[in-house]
Amino acid sequence: MPHRDEHRQHPRQPAPRGVALTLRPEHAGADQEALHLLCRDLSRTGLGVSFPQPISPDTDVELWVYLPEQSGAPLHLFGTVAWCAAPLGQWRAGIALDLERGDGGVWEARFAPGTPP
Repeated sequence: MPHRDEHRQHPRQPAPRGVALTLRPEHAGADQEALHLLCRDLSRTGLGVSFPQPISPDTDVELWVYLPEQSGAPLHLFGTVAWCAAPLGQWRAGIALDLERGDGGVWEARFAPGTPP
């Protein structure tokens, strides 16, 4: 099988140990419980996560991201589920972040040239 080069504008990197995510569909009712997810990888514009059940692509979501080096409140981000699949029997999804909302600017700054991962 030929090697496929990474063609993403913002390549993914493994999530640092200790990243914690809480997700809720953006238009969910107040009684809907938030999901706690495992972050698999991240980039300036998106996150790869493991899900306990399928979630429909194009679902708008709110995320609270706790970073290991961060003290205080989590970053509050918004995004849209880009894809969801179950390779090897475990649900995974890609979330495209909307950097214009919430703490998107703070998240984006983490990926500025010269910033340690």
